[in-house]
This record gives sequence, structure tokens and C-alpha cells, in this order.
Amino acid sequence: MISAKTISKGKKIFTTAGFLLTQATAFAATTGGLPKVQTALEEIKTGLYAVVGVAAVIYLLWLGVMAFSEKKSWSDFGWGVVYVAAVGASVSIASWAWTLFA
Repeated sequence: MISAKTISKGKKIFTTAGFLLTQATAFAATTGGLPKVQTALEEIKTGLYAVVGVAAVIYLLWLGVMAFSEKKSWSDFGWGVVYVAAVGASVSIASWAWTLFA
């Protein structure tokens, strides 16, 4: 059975945690920390898109060279294009879905 003393300690802990979380958010908003974080995250996202885009281009070039040298069929190249398009679409759809909750 849970004692009144344990419940009292739990209330104090949750109250303190809530206060600390609220203070951190207020401090970040007043010192301009939130826009800086958003800018940094946008730069990271742009960099990741660039890396993934370069990897997709290299993959398609490799498939094209393999198909041109008849080590793979052109249908393999076509499926590679479909795969790259599907992965690119999933990233765009995920970004769009994220904006629904923001």
C-alpha cells in the first residue's frame, strides 16, 4: 500500500520537475536559443539532403555504367530509378507529415 508520505514526495518531485522544465523553456525563449537551434537543425537537414542526393546520383551512375557495359540489364537501371524516387518521396512525405503536428 502506498503511504501518504510517498505520495507527498511524488508530488514534490513532479512539481519540481515541471517547474524546472518550464523555466528552461522560458529561458531558451527569452535568450534567443530557440531560433538558433532551429537554424542549426535546418543546416543539418540541408546537409543530410545533400549527402543523400549525392549518394543517389552515384548509385544511379553505377547502375547506368553497369547496364551500359551489359553487366546488368536496363530494367535493373529502371528499377534503381524507381527505388531512388520512392526513397526521395518518403523523405518528402515524412517532412510534410511532420509539419502537420507543428
